[in-house]
Amino acid sequence: MKEEEKIIMRYGRKGPWSVPEGYFDSVRLEVLENLPEYPAKPVAGQMTRWQRLKPYVYLAAMFAGIWCMMQMFHQMSGAGKLSLDNPPEQIAALMSEPEMTDVYMIPSTISDVELLDDISSQYSSIDDFEKDFGVEIAPEFENAVGKSDK
Repeated sequence: MKEEEKIIMRYGRKGPWSVPEGYFDSVRLEVLENLPEYPAKPVAGQMTRWQRLKPYVYLAAMFAGIWCMMQMFHQMSGAGKLSLDNPPEQIAALMSEPEMTDVYMIPSTISDVELLDDISSQYSSIDDFEKDFGVEIAPEFENAVGKSDK
């Protein structure tokens, strides 16, 4: 015999608890009587014209802000100045501007090593390089680059 069957034989299947007669009939009414009043649904008032238009105005302002921001980024990047669609006269005019004369055109076929060799062969000392490019070598690197005595 299993242990569960022994317990059933000794105590039976009926539990020690019982529900009073008519309890389930009256408990529902008692619970409903003790509940607080259900709040009435608030009635929405008439919306003003601004309340109806406000989401659309905010949406338009957001898109206008994004457009202004994109225009500023475009102007600051300088991407709008020169394109392949520009006629040669405009390209020549852009090349004559002072900020364009500072740009060095380097062909893409030259590697970094070839460019370094070409530049280093043009200068006999680091002083000439510093003078041409407007840089000054930090004192801790002077011995590493072979700077001549002044």
